[in-house]
Amino acid sequence: MVYLLYSAGAIICCGVIGITLCATVNYRLKSSHLVIYCLGIPVRQFALKDMTSISKRRRFRGEFWVNTLALKHRKLVIRRERGLFRELIITPRYRYAFRKQLEEAVEEVRSQSLIVENEDS
Repeated sequence: MVYLLYSAGAIICCGVIGITLCATVNYRLKSSHLVIYCLGIPVRQFALKDMTSISKRRRFRGEFWVNTLALKHRKLVIRRERGLFRELIITPRYRYAFRKQLEEAVEEVRSQSLIVENEDS
């Protein structure tokens, strides 16, 4: 009986810790990467030049970096050219504003890479 109480307590503690960590995930755009922070520590980054499209709906299995339990109206799916999971699912607070910033950053990185390639030729 005591082990059952310990097990229930451990499950509840793990759930509380998981929800707390979920709420501390943040997203920031750097000059060439989308960086994901957890508790203020950068844990993952994605190159902007590898991103092919940004949408609301996912098609395949993806890598989840969510910061809310209500995914329905905040989910943003980023498709990439490379990687094991080619879809990245994030949940920024203002989905459409973040999407616009991300699309502008991707276009800027692509235009810079085209300029560099043209100068080399």
